[in-house]
Amino acid sequence: MLTILPITFPIFALVGLGYGLTYLKVFDRIQLSAIGNFVMLLALPLLLFHATATKSFGELIDPGFMGLLICAGLVNQLLIWTVLRLRGLGPGRRAIGVLGASTPNSAFLAFPILSMVFPEQAPAILAMCLLNENFLMNPIGLMLVEAARPHDQAPVWKRIGQLILSVLRRPMILGLAIGALWSVLGLPLPRMIEHPIDMISSTASPLALFFMGGQLVGLPVRGNIRLAGVITLFKLVIHPLVAFGLLSLFALLALPVPASPQLATGLILSTAMPVFGMFPLLSQGSGHEGAASLTVMVCTVSAFFTLTALLALLL
Repeated sequence: MLTILPITFPIFALVGLGYGLTYLKVFDRIQLSAIGNFVMLLALPLLLFHATATKSFGELIDPGFMGLLICAGLVNQLLIWTVLRLRGLGPGRRAIGVLGASTPNSAFLAFPILSMVFPEQAPAILAMCLLNENFLMNPIGLMLVEAARPHDQAPVWKRIGQLILSVLRRPMILGLAIGALWSVLGLPLPRMIEHPIDMISSTASPLALFFMGGQLVGLPVRGNIRLAGVITLFKLVIHPLVAFGLLSLFALLALPVPASPQLATGLILSTAMPVFGMFPLLSQGSGHEGAASLTVMVCTVSAFFTLTALLALLL
C-alpha cells in the first residue's frame, strides 16, 4: 500500500489544493473558470492532437480495449437502470443513474493517474475513453434525461442530431479528429510546432486536477443521498468489477482483449474513476441536480480510497 500512495496522494493533493485555495477565496470563480477553459479549450485538445498526429490509427485504437470498454459501460448502465427500476424510482432518477454510472472523469483524473502508471499508453487510453463517453455513454444518459422531462419534446431524430453536433463541436473531439487526419495524411509534425505543443500539453494534468478540486467548492451538499450513494457504488465498484468480469470472459472465450497487460490494467483503472465533473451541469432540468452535485462530491472523495486499494491489487 505504501508503494501506491506516491501515485494517488499527489493526484488527490492537487485536487485538495484546488479545493482549499478556492474555498479560502485565493482563487475566485472567474479565475477558476479561466483555468478550466485553458485546460478544456487548449491544453487537453493539443495533448490529444499530438497523441493522434504522431501515431498511426492502429497504435491509437486497440479493438480489444475499445470493445470491452463499450461492453462494460453498457452492462453497467443496464444494471443500474434495472436496480433503480426494481427500487421503484421514477424515470428521472433512473436517467440520472444511467448518465453517471458509466461516465468516468477520464480527462481530469484518469489521465493524470494513468500518466504516472503507464505513461506510454495513457494518451491512447484517454482517446478511446473520450470516444466511448462522448459518442455512446453520455448520449444514452442524456436521451433518457430528455425523455424524462415533463415538457413537450422535440422529435427524437432532432434531439439525436443536436447531441451529435454538440459532441463534434467539443474541443477535445476536434483535437482528436484533426490529429487523426494529420496521421492519416502522413504529415510530419515540425519540431518548431511540436515543442510548444508539448509545453502546453504538459500543463494539462496539474491544472486539470487543480480545477477539478476548485470546482467542488459551492456544490450543493443537499440532495438524494441514497441515489448519490447508489451511483457512487456503481461508478467506483460495480463498473470496474463488470470490466474485470468481461475481460475474464472474453479471454476464456478467445474473444478480442486488450493487446497488452498494461492496456488490460488501464481498462480496469479507467472504469474505476469517479463520475465526470460535468454531471451536475448535464443533469439540469431533470429535477435531480442536487443528487448529481452530491454524487460528484461523494464519488470524488471516495475515489481516493477505492483507487488506492485497486492500484494496490493491480500493480
